[in-house]
Amino acid sequence: MQATIVPEVRIGESAPDLVLLLAVSWTLLAGLSEGLLWASAGGLLQDWLSGLPSGTTALALLAAAMSVNLLAGQRTRRNLLLAALLAAPSTFIYHGALIALLLIIRRPVEIGYTLQYITLTNALFNTAAMPLIFFGLGRLYAAFYPKRVRL
Repeated sequence: MQATIVPEVRIGESAPDLVLLLAVSWTLLAGLSEGLLWASAGGLLQDWLSGLPSGTTALALLAAAMSVNLLAGQRTRRNLLLAALLAAPSTFIYHGALIALLLIIRRPVEIGYTLQYITLTNALFNTAAMPLIFFGLGRLYAAFYPKRVRL
């Protein structure tokens, strides 16, 4: 969807980062280890579809998922409001890591333009889309990981 449908819902040069939202949501729902697994898999698939060197997006998604895990701390992690509040910071961390990685591999990046016209609007998009993604994944999580009954 990120490579085919999302480019059709762009406003200007930005659109929601579905793979980022999925990785962040699953990190909050299922924990860091599963979140990192999905961030790695989603990042590699996104790299293959976008033409970036393999692992570039995956590393940036890993940075975002780990940061969200640190920011969420011990609070109740299955909270829709917390997910929405963490969407914007995770976007800035993801884009910052991606910009740094692109500079390391000597790909041209206009940092000011990217931060102002892409990252900022993506953060707004992601904050608006996060409740929908988090709610849907929360239902999926509840189906696969039912609550244990204790006596």
